[in-house]
Amino acid sequence: MLTMRKGEHVRWYLLSNTNEDDVHMAHWHGNTVTWNNMRMDTLFLGPMAMASADMIPDSEGHVALSCHLTDHYAGGMIARYQVLP
Repeated sequence: MLTMRKGEHVRWYLLSNTNEDDVHMAHWHGNTVTWNNMRMDTLFLGPMAMASADMIPDSEGHVALSCHLTDHYAGGMIARYQVLP
């Protein structure tokens, strides 16, 4: 499990390492990230894409990062991260 602290700067590196037909919708539960000067909780990753997103978590506890495509979510494409005080 990834662990971070409330108010700490965290940089997420995302990679869609699949094939030309596959896409992902990375979704941070409980916190937001900044990507391309926009604050959001969901980031689209097209086929074979890379992105980095910055987070300053403000919501403590155990939360999740998941892919919101039904097949991916059902297949277990979810990770938990912890935000400490």
